[in-house]
Amino acid sequence: MISSHIIKRLNDRPAFGNRTRMGTYNPKRNNLFRIRNLHPIEHDSEAIAGIDYDPVTQEMQIVFNQRGTYKYSEVEPQVFSEFNGAASRGTYFNMYIRNHGYWYERIA
Repeated sequence: MISSHIIKRLNDRPAFGNRTRMGTYNPKRNNLFRIRNLHPIEHDSEAIAGIDYDPVTQEMQIVFNQRGTYKYSEVEPQVFSEFNGAASRGTYFNMYIRNHGYWYERIA
């Protein structure tokens, strides 16, 4: 049986897609979720050729098939984990990363 304090924490978590920025990730804290997929998974995508993530600096690099390589800063580990495991990385990028307050720059 799941204890009541776990259920309360899960209920307090914003719904997928309606989350607000939750600050910095601290691996020593008991977080609301388990972080998975922090190592890039090979994935065929029409829009995205590859991704990379550094959980220490919270920087994510995305290599687009036609637009070049961009570096996104202050990307939470759970966002990268969801992006990495998404059925369609292009759709996830457009819905939850693009124009959602992440600082970015073109690096190649």
